[in-house]
Amino acid sequence: MKTTVCSILFMLTSAIACTQEKKDKLPLIYSKTKTINSVPYLTEQNNFVYVDKTSLKPITNQKYQTASLFTTTGFAVVMNEKDEYAVIDESGKIMLGFSAEEINLNVINGLTFYKKDIEYEKKMPAWKWDWNILGGGIKKEQTYRKIEIGILESKQVLLHEDVPYLEDNYYLNVISVDQNHVFWNGTLYEIKKSSLYKIENNIVELLENKRFIKGSNPNFSMYELNHKKAIYGGLKGTETLSMVLGKETITLKEVNKERYEPEVPKLLTDNKTKDVYAFPQYEKVFPKEITKATASQIDFIKNTSLVYSITNSPYFLLGVFNYDHDIWAYDWLYIDTKGNVTDSIGSCNFKVLDQVGNLVWPDRKMILPNQYVDKNWKFGKINYYTGMNDTYLIRIENEKQLKTMGLWNSHEKAWEIKPEYYNISVLDTEKQIYALQKEQDGSYILFDNKSKRNIGFKAYKSINSEGLVSIKSGSEQTIYYYIDIYSGKEYKE
Repeated sequence: MKTTVCSILFMLTSAIACTQEKKDKLPLIYSKTKTINSVPYLTEQNNFVYVDKTSLKPITNQKYQTASLFTTTGFAVVMNEKDEYAVIDESGKIMLGFSAEEINLNVINGLTFYKKDIEYEKKMPAWKWDWNILGGGIKKEQTYRKIEIGILESKQVLLHEDVPYLEDNYYLNVISVDQNHVFWNGTLYEIKKSSLYKIENNIVELLENKRFIKGSNPNFSMYELNHKKAIYGGLKGTETLSMVLGKETITLKEVNKERYEPEVPKLLTDNKTKDVYAFPQYEKVFPKEITKATASQIDFIKNTSLVYSITNSPYFLLGVFNYDHDIWAYDWLYIDTKGNVTDSIGSCNFKVLDQVGNLVWPDRKMILPNQYVDKNWKFGKINYYTGMNDTYLIRIENEKQLKTMGLWNSHEKAWEIKPEYYNISVLDTEKQIYALQKEQDGSYILFDNKSKRNIGFKAYKSINSEGLVSIKSGSEQTIYYYIDIYSGKEYKE
C-alpha cells in the first residue's frame, strides 16, 4: 500500500480503523485493472520513451518531455516539447488530446477519473475592477481556473467550470463506498456502464458502513445507502454534554470546541430522545449516566474538553488538555456505552491526528513507554500513516540537541529502524519500503525493513512512492527519472 497520510486543516481528526481487543471525438474506453508492463525510460537525449519493464525494449517510438507511470487501468499523463499535456494508453494512443491544461488522474473502482486545470486572467465588468487607492492603476482582470473533471472510460464530464482562483477549487478526491457506488463533491453516485448516476445530493459527511450525513447547521440527518428514510433525524450540533452521577448532574461545556466551526459538529444530539452521537462515526449513543467511576476519575471527567467515539468498540475517548507537560498534550480516560469509566482499554488501532497528520492519541507514553527511553531524550511529533499497523515514526532530540528519527514497533517494543536518521520517508507501508536520509540536505537510500537491507547501491536527492527520483548532474542540473523502489532497478540510459 503506497503511503497516505491522514490529516485535516486546523482540527483534530482521526484514522478510524479500530479492532477492539482481538470535445474531441475520441473512442470510448472500457478497461479494468490490469497488469502494467511498461515504464517511462529516460534517454540520453533527456526525454522519455515507454519501455518494457523487463527487457527495456521500447514499446513505441514516441518521445515525451515528461511522462508518468501508467495507472492500473492503463493510462498515463505525458507532456510534449510545447509543455502541453495529454493522456495516452499503453499503445501510445491519445485519449485526451494535447493542451496547455494540466492533467491529473485517479483510479477508483476500476474507473479512471481525470482533472484538467489551467489558470488564466479573466476580464471583469467595471463594478468588479480592483481599484488601487494608493495609485498604481486599476486591475481589470482576475485570476480564474478553468476546471474539467470526468471519466476517461466513458468520456462522461462530471464538472466543467470557471472558478475564481482564491475562492473555489475541485479535487479528484473520489471515495469508494462499495463496488457499485462512489462519493464525490457532496454527491453519492451509482456506477453503471462506466458512468456515474446521482442518487443522493447535499451530503456533508461520508461515514463508515455506507452511512452519510445530510443537512446543514443547525439541522442534520443520518442516512444509510439504499434507505430513503433517515436512520436519525432532527440532529443538532452541541458543545454541551450532560451525565448523571447519582443525584448529581455533571455538565461539560465547550466540548470538542474548534477555532473554526466545522461543517458537521463533533457532537450531534437528537432533539427528541436527547441522545448524543460523537465524532468521527456518530455510530453509538454516549451514556447519559456514569455507573462506575472513582473519585479521581470523576474529577477528571469534569474537566473533559474532547469526546470522540472509538469506532468498532463500546468505548468513548475522554481528553483533558494538560498544559503542565513539557510538550502540551492530552491526558486520557475512557467510558463505555453503559457508563463504566476506565483508565485504559485493550489494543485498538483507532488514531487521533492533528491538523498536519501528527499523532495525538495514542500518545507517546502509550506507544513508547518510559522504560525504553533514554533519560536525556526529548520527543517531537509522532507520525502514523495508513497501513503502518503497530509502527510509528518518532522524532527524538538528545542531550546534544541532535534531532533524529526512528521507526518504533509498539507491539514488539523495539526499534524497527534505529533513531539515527535525519529523515525517514515512507514509500510503501504494506511492503515496508522506506527512504532513509542520514544527514540534513543529504541523499536518500532505499531500505527494505522486512529484510533489513538496503535496496540497490545508489543514493538520490529525492525519492517518492511512485519511484520518481532526482539526482544532481555534474553541471548541478537536477535530473528526474524512475526506478523500481522494490529492486533499485533504474529506468534510464
